[in-house]
Amino acid sequence: MTLKEFRSVSAGEKNGPEIFADLFFTEIIDFWFETHRPTLSKSTAYNYKKYIPLVKQYFTGTLVQKITSEDIWKFLEYLGQLDIKKTSHKNYIKILRLSLKFAHRQNCIYHNPCDGVKFPNIKKTDITPFQEEEIITLLSQDAPQWVKDGIVIGFYTGLRPCEIFALRWTDIVFEAAGGYIMVQHSISHASSDVELKNTKTEQGVRRVDFGSIFGNYLKQMPHTSMYIFPSPASGERYRIPWNIAKIIKGMCRKSGVMERDFRAIRHTHASVLLKHNVHPKIVQERLGHTDVKITLGVYSHIVPTIQAVAVNVLDTIDICGNK
Repeated sequence: MTLKEFRSVSAGEKNGPEIFADLFFTEIIDFWFETHRPTLSKSTAYNYKKYIPLVKQYFTGTLVQKITSEDIWKFLEYLGQLDIKKTSHKNYIKILRLSLKFAHRQNCIYHNPCDGVKFPNIKKTDITPFQEEEIITLLSQDAPQWVKDGIVIGFYTGLRPCEIFALRWTDIVFEAAGGYIMVQHSISHASSDVELKNTKTEQGVRRVDFGSIFGNYLKQMPHTSMYIFPSPASGERYRIPWNIAKIIKGMCRKSGVMERDFRAIRHTHASVLLKHNVHPKIVQERLGHTDVKITLGVYSHIVPTIQAVAVNVLDTIDICGNK
């Protein structure tokens, strides 16, 4: 049922935005979400449910047809005053834009007040990979073995934390000199019960090759469950790494290394490969990015060090007549 049909039950057979003159924006957000929920992944729906309440609270009592571009700007200013993460800022704006676009498409408003509004470009948080020697220092610390194993796997494969702890031994193929991992699942925090889900994109399902050093490390790990990281309570399930960020930050403090969380291990994998002149396309495939532009965008800070290779090549060619 469309929103127009939903409202026409009590509004008669009128046409156009006039039948929605008394419609509150909070109603639109709810209807937009319920309409699209069947098409959303559990994790996306879970995230929307987290961010919708603040948007509804801000626009409580506001008729959807009364919202202006100025109201949109005031909401953006309000978000800028909140002490929230950049990803949260981005998600609040996303909900506002999608719900108003939905309202316009459903003919609830005459025009979309978001049109003509220049939304801020929310820059991603700067990333700071570990140096190779820092990884060695971390692994020398007194810490749970499952955390150290996760660090090693992340360093050699570049898998996301949610992909690492969803790994099963059947996802790994050992060969004479190394082998490969077939990345197929990740952990979803889409509800109070954590569950396995398919990777986010088609590119997320991928093959990540590894050599003999990492292959030997994997062979020496305990094979007591179908999962590489079995639950300590039940070996039939995978471990949920709830406190791994806290543990790794503690390892950093004890070793005198600048604090990062587990995601920095993935950045380290990419940085090491790029610094050693591995083609960005290969790095993209290992990370599961949908486009090499994403890889180059995230790791643009490394590109200047790679360009030294180009400089060395051009420095052997003299077309200037220098003696």
